[in-house]
Amino acid sequence: MSKRFVSIWFRHLTTDWSTLRHPHLGDIPFVLRAPSHGKMIVTAANAMAYAQGISNGMSLADARALVPGLEALDDKPDLAQKLLKRLAEWCIRFTPCVAVDLPDGLLLDATGCSHLWGGDESYLESITRKLDDRGYDVRAAIADTPGVAWAVARYGKEPLVIAKGKHIDALLPLPAEALRLEDETAERLHKLGLHRIVQFIAMPRHSLRRRFLP
Repeated sequence: MSKRFVSIWFRHLTTDWSTLRHPHLGDIPFVLRAPSHGKMIVTAANAMAYAQGISNGMSLADARALVPGLEALDDKPDLAQKLLKRLAEWCIRFTPCVAVDLPDGLLLDATGCSHLWGGDESYLESITRKLDDRGYDVRAAIADTPGVAWAVARYGKEPLVIAKGKHIDALLPLPAEALRLEDETAERLHKLGLHRIVQFIAMPRHSLRRRFLP
């Protein structure tokens, strides 16, 4: 039996959870904050705040300059990890094998499972719909390997069901970041004009070593 994996990406994990606890937050842009090197920084932003230019790591002062009156709540230590652990336990209804994929995802071994829902498409739709019903904004993909499922969930286009044996084809049009490269490496690839995996996947290994190893 060929292996199949589902990667679930919680796009706004901790702010979705905050909205569930404080429903009025669903109508306003807000962030979570934490102290860092003597100043407050944004550790998470809800979808409305992201849409107005706020991102993780930004100072809270800069965020409030962009969005006057921005509401900010204190972040909780290890909140994402604790939430993902609970959600992983909840996802056992879809497969007996679920792993936390920090900082914002879950990985399901879906081998031999999807036929119980009528196939990959309905299996994936059931997972995303039920998580949406619980108040979480997610994207999920299913593929032959965990890495491709992770990449497609975060960077792929619909449909997010990758046919068996087509995982390499699904990976090629995605950006370099889909390989979970370090930020510095991905930035260097972009500076070289290598924006998509297809542009460098077949490059000779010695050429890549020369460009990326000291």
